[in-house]
Amino acid sequence: RRALELKERGNAAVAEKDFVRAIELYSEALEAVTRPEAPAASCTTALLLNRCLCRMRLGRHAEAREDAASAVTGDPSSSKGFYRLALCQRRLGDLAGAWESATRATALAPGDADVRKLYDEICAQERGQ
Repeated sequence: RRALELKERGNAAVAEKDFVRAIELYSEALEAVTRPEAPAASCTTALLLNRCLCRMRLGRHAEAREDAASAVTGDPSSSKGFYRLALCQRRLGDLAGAWESATRATALAPGDADVRKLYDEICAQERGQ
């Protein structure tokens, strides 16, 4: 219950574009999730991806990549996780990793236009276009 409350407060901070505060709240919520009375793993994935987004917005792509990687390790069916992981990898110059993550995201969400666009951009970058 505490983790969900912190997540909501983090979401409110994001809405106010207070990404530093949102990261703090999501981090606190992730600590609460490790307790026995904590919500299911899907909450952990959501918290990691929310914190990932905040870190990306602040230009902290290495930290954001770690959150996205943890999210897809915990939930290998998360297309959003693989999408954000690909964004971070691309930003950090890891085109091979970005291609792999974008490929996974595309397989999981073939109808998602943003995922497809990222995949196409990464493929073009790899071909030197």
